[in-house]
Amino acid sequence: MQRPVSLRRRLLTILAVPMTLAWLGSGALIYVLALHYANINYDRSLVDSAHALERMIRSESGEQELSPQVRILMEYDSVDPSYYAVRSLRHGVLASNLELPLPSPVPAVGAPARLDSIVRAGRKLRMASLALADHETGDTIVISVAETLRERHALAREILVGTLPIVLLLVAFVLVLVWFGVSRGLRLLDPLTEQIAARRARDLSALDQSQVPVEIRPLTQTIDALFARLRTLLDLQERFIADAAHQLRTPLAGLRLQAERALADPRPESVRDALTHVERLSAGAGRAAGQLLALARAQTSNDDDAPSSPVDLAHLARDYIGERVPDALAARVDLGYEGPSHGAEVAGDAVMLREVLVNLVDNALNYAGEHGTVTVSVTSEARTVALAVEDSGPGVAEEWWPRLGERFFRPPGSSREGSGLGLAIVRRVAERHRAAVVFSRGRDALGLRVTLRFSALPQGDAQRSSRV
Repeated sequence: MQRPVSLRRRLLTILAVPMTLAWLGSGALIYVLALHYANINYDRSLVDSAHALERMIRSESGEQELSPQVRILMEYDSVDPSYYAVRSLRHGVLASNLELPLPSPVPAVGAPARLDSIVRAGRKLRMASLALADHETGDTIVISVAETLRERHALAREILVGTLPIVLLLVAFVLVLVWFGVSRGLRLLDPLTEQIAARRARDLSALDQSQVPVEIRPLTQTIDALFARLRTLLDLQERFIADAAHQLRTPLAGLRLQAERALADPRPESVRDALTHVERLSAGAGRAAGQLLALARAQTSNDDDAPSSPVDLAHLARDYIGERVPDALAARVDLGYEGPSHGAEVAGDAVMLREVLVNLVDNALNYAGEHGTVTVSVTSEARTVALAVEDSGPGVAEEWWPRLGERFFRPPGSSREGSGLGLAIVRRVAERHRAAVVFSRGRDALGLRVTLRFSALPQGDAQRSSRV
């Protein structure tokens, strides 16, 4: 089982890496600064040693070599001794314990001491040099004092070793503060948790945002959007159940009545008549169930996710009319198509658009009557494609046109059987495709004409879809 993600642990892990890098970086910075200041102080001490040697030489004026006392003072440290060289510009080296190079350029008499970094015998040395004048001989004496860098680096390391544990403790202290801060901050989510936990199962109202931190509001707003979608789905589910009960109650009751009739009167002619009614009622129930499912499918589709597949309405209408010709012949209705054979493309869902044709043509065939006419037409304009179905039946009074498309609504005086769902499906599919539904009179002011106006697919997209 995968270990659950901990926000506290994740935040500490995210912070621990940069804090560790900061600790290491601070150690490097401390070492560099400590070495810098150690160099400054040791350079100052080295210059002081050169001046001290200068004073000793002045006090022993006339001597060609340093006295034993001076040598002892210069070489007292056996581990890291000081190196010196006293040389005359005329006579060469007068005294030294290591061959130190002559500084270049030679410092002027009375000028500040010159500092150089040199390498001797594989060791890096720091050398301070100054010059003094011998007034008796007119010569110039150059005094050089040098020492290794060992003590400087040792001092920097000591400072680093003494400072790093303190910085590490500070880092650990900061992480502890972060842990407690995150734990306390997460308590701000407790009211939201309690608010959701206290809700009833069907309570999908929006959350109270006043108790939600600003940083969490995008999450709660997403939850509210999810609640809204769930409310819509639950409403549709309840509506579907109510519609199914409304539509199937009558045919089921009729089926039971016909079964009881056949059982009560076993004569062949009575049973045959009952079975005829059973067949008619079951066909009507099946048709109603299919329409309910089609309406539910159209209603549960997301309005923001508009269908985008190219559909040729002319091709779709021609194919469907060909399928319904036998039904039209059986009903003695003249069923025809007017329009192009192809090239009327819109962005849509072919299955749902076919369902539109199914319901419109069914209604037209049902109301056209014997020897009536039903015409399906497709017309293309610059920016729109119109699909229309008209019949030569009695039509619907204009006062009822605004209500056409309501669930279970049937205009007063309708003599034909129907569920009142066909135009509701048409209107919902039209809304899904952002198409306008227009009701009008048919030709010669007869019957009813239902027109759906779609936005035409751009020419470039239509050409690409036809090539595919």
